[in-house]
Amino acid sequence: MMEAKRSETVKLDYPIQLADKLLTEVTMRRPTMKDLREHPVKDGNDQDGEFRQFAALCGLRVEEMEGMDAADYARLQDVYVRFRTPAKR
Repeated sequence: MMEAKRSETVKLDYPIQLADKLLTEVTMRRPTMKDLREHPVKDGNDQDGEFRQFAALCGLRVEEMEGMDAADYARLQDVYVRFRTPAKR
């Protein structure tokens, strides 16, 4: 069986201007159980919880992610779902 990727980089269609640079891509790492405990998401409607969790997984501050385009964020959600889907054996 091929080893699962530990992270995935999403090239942003709409780069984010940060204070010191233009963010053109975001790398999300696979969540650990510690991440899930430290950044809980209450349910499918907890956008704030998901946002904090994604920021942590991407090594960004929440404030830095606030400028992200919704389409780029949806692509991060897709990556997260793939990370949380068990591999077929």
